[in-house]
Amino acid sequence: MPVLEPSSRDVDGTRVGYLVIHGIGNQHRRIGSGRSVLHHMGRSMVDPIAKAHGASSVTWTETPECRESSGQWPLGTPAHATVGITVPDQPTRRVLIAEAVWADRFRRPAWYLRWLLTLGYVLLSLPAVLLLVGPDRRDRSFWAPVETSFKRTFLSSLRDGLRPDAFLTSPDFRHLARMGWRFLTLLVLLAAFMALFMKHPWWSIGGAAALIFLLCTRLNLADHVITAAARDHERERLLDFLEERLRWMRENCDKIVIIAHSQGGFLAHQLMARHGGRNQSKAIRLVGVGSGLKPIWVLRQIKRPLVWAVAWMLPIASLCMVWGTSPLIEPSNSEVAAAMLMQLKAITPSLALPLAVQSPEFVTAMLHGVAESMERTQFGLLLVGDMPWERWTAVVVSAMLTIACGLIVRFRIHPETKAPFVLPPSSDSKQLEWEEYSSQHDMVGRMLLPPLPQNVEQEATPVLGHPLGDHTNYFGNDGLLSRHLAARLLTDVDSPTHASLGAQRWAEAVARYERALRKQHDRRRCFQAVLILWVTSAVLIPRIARGATIVEAVIASWQPLALVTVVLSAIFTWRGRKSHRELVAMLDNELRGELQPMSPINIVAPEHRTTTTLALAIGAVFCFFGALGLSLLSDLQPAWNVQSIGAAMLAAFILAALAAATGSGYRIRRRWVAGAGLLACLPALTSSGPLGSSAPAWATAPGGLLAAVVSVAVAIALIGLTRARVVSLPEVASGHSLVVPGQREVANNLATLKAERR
Repeated sequence: MPVLEPSSRDVDGTRVGYLVIHGIGNQHRRIGSGRSVLHHMGRSMVDPIAKAHGASSVTWTETPECRESSGQWPLGTPAHATVGITVPDQPTRRVLIAEAVWADRFRRPAWYLRWLLTLGYVLLSLPAVLLLVGPDRRDRSFWAPVETSFKRTFLSSLRDGLRPDAFLTSPDFRHLARMGWRFLTLLVLLAAFMALFMKHPWWSIGGAAALIFLLCTRLNLADHVITAAARDHERERLLDFLEERLRWMRENCDKIVIIAHSQGGFLAHQLMARHGGRNQSKAIRLVGVGSGLKPIWVLRQIKRPLVWAVAWMLPIASLCMVWGTSPLIEPSNSEVAAAMLMQLKAITPSLALPLAVQSPEFVTAMLHGVAESMERTQFGLLLVGDMPWERWTAVVVSAMLTIACGLIVRFRIHPETKAPFVLPPSSDSKQLEWEEYSSQHDMVGRMLLPPLPQNVEQEATPVLGHPLGDHTNYFGNDGLLSRHLAARLLTDVDSPTHASLGAQRWAEAVARYERALRKQHDRRRCFQAVLILWVTSAVLIPRIARGATIVEAVIASWQPLALVTVVLSAIFTWRGRKSHRELVAMLDNELRGELQPMSPINIVAPEHRTTTTLALAIGAVFCFFGALGLSLLSDLQPAWNVQSIGAAMLAAFILAALAAATGSGYRIRRRWVAGAGLLACLPALTSSGPLGSSAPAWATAPGGLLAAVVSVAVAIALIGLTRARVVSLPEVASGHSLVVPGQREVANNLATLKAERR
């Protein structure tokens, strides 16, 4: 092992060490390359410092891994690097960064058994798939509400639920929408795979053979998770290896920070909790990034027979309840959908037919159709009395299974799993600082339950907004987490006896840009979700109205839904990557002390969105059904001159997109709203009613009522847009600024001009 020079110690006699632990994957094949764990996770923390202060401010002296066994180090020594940080007019600070590559430190099953053991474990743990649709950190207000002095009553909850902006601001609504969408997606995928196997068995057999072949190779990364969750002996071997690497760090450092990614987060937590916390000596902080702590802990609990039984009983109870109550929730088994379609047919023509030609007979027929549709709706709701005994039995079985599961969890499982992640105190009675970082969409780290100790989970880290992409891009060159870790590194190596490295300013700047990217991400994801909701509703409602179930409607319409989803995802992902890189570049410029332009993110305040969004949404709905009514009128009355039907339908699409953008927080231009309103009025301006009518031409023009309603909605939306208040992000730095003194006056002038422009 190379001997570290005493001069490599920091100026105050303390050497700080960082131990980076990777997640699942075959990282041992990258040892010594630029894609190694040491470079991917370790160097990403110091590269932002080099970008801010110049390449000469960071020196990287790397020592390769030594796998030869010795008396002192039976498992060899890790690859490590001594990093020198030199800021102008300040002494050099040094930090030791080492990697712990555990990917090839455990025995794997024989290749011909690997696929069988993997599939067997997956089948036994199949209920764990529900973790994919479980709550995440955004659902904290629903599952783990913060205790307040305000006591909610039934009337207050009802009042909040009936507010016009409840669907925009209510966390409960967003939580239920996310859970329902994920569960529906899971059911649709399952039904689609079953249909594929039944219709194309040879393609299914070929895909299964390719999957088995991959599971027999080293690409079977699921075997890493199974090792940590189910193979106790091999997991202990991994912990022995990590403990040896930690011992090496203690020999060369005075303070140790552990950064663990994915499955490495679970192993690092087990290492810190091992033997009563004896490994916490000299460890000052444990940082988990996209940690697999919660999902692997849940998989380990499924090994217990009682937990395994409950895990299977809950999905069975849910399926029994769904099947038993299907006459009420499946349109194919009820009269509700048919009644809604009848009511729609009765009301829609009134939007296109002019008021001057709406005779009493027409109004009477419309009211008669509405009354008949309401009768069919009531009959459909009372269908529960005609359900056969098989469905009632399924409902009773579901209720009994649910009660049994609740009792088992309450009296047998919950008492044994209280505070499962609390770390024991170290030998010197100091509590280890523990931080967990994850994006909102990372399918591994986003889990909310079971809860971690207080103040462990940090605010969501902005990445890209993709379940798999987020999990692999935390340590990217343009990531915010690497800048955050760089600020913490500067804090760790900073010396109170010398001039400061500016770690506090780094942390404040990174926090401001994290908030900005987080708000921008929420705005973009909401816009994308509402657009997909509009398209999904337009595609599925006609099929559901004709008697198809939701799953059947989705499977039958998979082509347009898949096309829209892929196109929107590609557009929003491309835009998200671009804006993310732009803001990170701005952050780097600010850290260098360069003059910053105006804030690139302008978000409408939530309290100024509701009126405009509702007005645009109402206008879009009326415009859509008005265009349908014009189409029906053109087919039923060929003598009438009905024109510009497509303009009204185009206006409906534009107003729907603008409503989605406004509700998400985007600042739209008023001329776009006015243009859409003009398109909605074109049918009334270009069409004419029946010849020989004594009424004026404007009164008999088809689409007049449609134009009036949309014009009022557009006027309200324009007023709301005029009064909307815009918040610019990222915020201006408070306290000490990062702008160099020579540029401070210019920055103040830009801020003044910006305020005047508002």
